[in-house]
Amino acid sequence: MKVIFVHGWSVTNTDTYGELPLALSRQAPHLDIQVEHLYLAKYVSFSDEVTVKDLARGMEAAVQAQVIPALAEGERFACITHSTGGPVVRAWIQHFYADRLDQCPLGSLVMLAPANHGSALAQLGKTKLARMKFFLGGVEPGVGVLNWLELGSEQSWRLNTDWIANDLLGAGIYTFVLTGQSIDRSFYDNLNSYTGEAGSDGVVRVAAANMNYGLLRLEQQGGKFKPPKKCLSPITALRVLPGLSHSGKDMGIMASVRADAPHPTVDATIKCLSVTNARQYRACVKDFEQLTAQTQEQEREKTSKSLFLFDRTFVVNRYFMLVIRIRDDDSNMLNDYDVLFTAGPHYDENHLPKGFFVDRQRNSKSPGILTYYMNYDVMAPWFEKREVEDKFGFKICARPDEGFAHYTLAEHKGQYSKLSQYFRPNQTVMIDVILKRQVMEGVFRLTQNLAPESFKNQAKGSAIE
Repeated sequence: MKVIFVHGWSVTNTDTYGELPLALSRQAPHLDIQVEHLYLAKYVSFSDEVTVKDLARGMEAAVQAQVIPALAEGERFACITHSTGGPVVRAWIQHFYADRLDQCPLGSLVMLAPANHGSALAQLGKTKLARMKFFLGGVEPGVGVLNWLELGSEQSWRLNTDWIANDLLGAGIYTFVLTGQSIDRSFYDNLNSYTGEAGSDGVVRVAAANMNYGLLRLEQQGGKFKPPKKCLSPITALRVLPGLSHSGKDMGIMASVRADAPHPTVDATIKCLSVTNARQYRACVKDFEQLTAQTQEQEREKTSKSLFLFDRTFVVNRYFMLVIRIRDDDSNMLNDYDVLFTAGPHYDENHLPKGFFVDRQRNSKSPGILTYYMNYDVMAPWFEKREVEDKFGFKICARPDEGFAHYTLAEHKGQYSKLSQYFRPNQTVMIDVILKRQVMEGVFRLTQNLAPESFKNQAKGSAIE
């Protein structure tokens, strides 16, 4: 078996792969992973001008030049990625093989802690402080890649919406996501709460790594939305591994691997690489679901040392993300708006459970895309109570809300139970909202009065249909 390893953002040395390549070659003899068949990627993510699409093009050139000539007839290679490497390889598949997946030379894609829906840390990585840090290290921060990684980026939105149409299983391409949800306190930054965020590995949220996600499209009609158009991504095997964080030699999902020692990452990766047909893949999906549930239940209650040197137990719940893109029917991205979630008999924004909301981040390049991080284990039980009558919705108040061209309040009144297949623990829901741009007939009038006439205070009239 020929295996390519693809690293994450800001890496400048192949030592980042640690002992994982050697561990796989030693601990999985049945896979016949020979050291001479291993390829270590050395892609440049630290130059500001390089984008993820540039890296996809570079990967295609490298695969064509070095890997494909070494493949036997009908053979496919496997790819193991870490962090940003996952989106890079997915972008390569989408850009070069989306319309001919059966000809893709990759057969198995194992993504370790991939930032498939971005990372909350990416926005912070572009600050002046981060730039100074990277200049001191002799490299740039890699703004082109960080722009993709920022939560709610247009680039990640496009890749994830296009990805839904791929029949990977039918093409014999088996994709897996392995991630952790533990925090290595030696990497914890007291000034940046994202490095200790529950439901994440200190860099990437489980919900942002997971490739099981939904897409809802809502189009405004009057003061309401039409019934949403819904679709789900292809089912992808997800495994939350116990006690692992994003990086570090002690807890890192890749860096903590030792060549001759048992390790959750090695065991799970071997299982992934052993899948050779659709039946085995579906069995792996179910197995990983059960193991993930066990891990998250076991890690639900953790004990940590506080600043005052006594033990403190805290609950680690399961979370989900909502990525909302707001634009109008002329494809204008909106920048000035409020999103209000509602629930209960009267769809009241004050009727949601305490603690359901965890975080909100607006994309800096595309302010019309907003990412919400929510506590599933607070939300789901709340809607099982009869007094809220299973009602859940949201209001969007966009501006300008008056004038010759403006927007009116748009409200979605739905049922939580009907969204249950989308609002799932560890998952992301992408919501594409299209508002009606109200243009008033007074914006353009004709007159047959040839005498000079001011129209500075022209009446707006009614909206143009």
